[in-house]
Amino acid sequence: MTNDTQTYSLCRELAENHSGYLQEGDELLREIVSDNRKPNYAETTFFSRELGWDNIAIITQMRRMASVLRFRAIAGTSAGRDAAATEATTSAAVHAKEHPKLLAKIQELQGKADGLVRDAELSKKRAEQQTDAVEKLRGLCPGHIAESVRSEVQAIKNSIGREISDAETRKHEIGCCLDPGRYPDEQTYLEMLERSCRAAVDRHGSPIERQLSPAWPAIRADFESELSELQNKLSDLRPAIDEALEVARLPLSYYAG
Repeated sequence: MTNDTQTYSLCRELAENHSGYLQEGDELLREIVSDNRKPNYAETTFFSRELGWDNIAIITQMRRMASVLRFRAIAGTSAGRDAAATEATTSAAVHAKEHPKLLAKIQELQGKADGLVRDAELSKKRAEQQTDAVEKLRGLCPGHIAESVRSEVQAIKNSIGREISDAETRKHEIGCCLDPGRYPDEQTYLEMLERSCRAAVDRHGSPIERQLSPAWPAIRADFESELSELQNKLSDLRPAIDEALEVARLPLSYYAG
């Protein structure tokens, strides 16, 4: 046996004798997998007759081709890989240069942020302590001052406070008269309206049926006008009572300064 003697290989023989079929089969596999379909009868016959693949082999080859297409999509072209490698090298250099600077800046900013949080918490705590101390000092003011303040506060509540309460009650009553939608049905609304304003409702028949009277349009106009006046009055009275109560309680700061 000479050195030129070559060991027999079935794979090599198949590759040499059926290279055209193998290439054609590869292209056919690529088309089938790309279309995401199963081989048709003619394709299955080709694989079986020309390449000797049974159904299991065909499935195996389709899976192989699916992996080929997936990895080729990831790998891209040679030029694309060269560009990606260059980009990775550049990014690594930028990271090595800039990352420490950014970390130092982040630490600096974090220190400032922590300082702001501490300042805010200390300021809040100091303000709360001062408010609590003022309340305690008010409770320690002389008895005759505390009694005088209580009397003045009660007088304000009996005057301005009563006006506000009466105005809010009347405002609610008028709102009910002007808004039937607050009631489950028309008769319930008319019964309420009759109690609030007898002239607004007429009665007919037995059992009694109620309906709006001819005077209702004029009464409604008066209600709307009164409602507007009440809203303006409340807009003035609410800040007025707050101011009056604040002034009345000033003597409680006898020790607070």
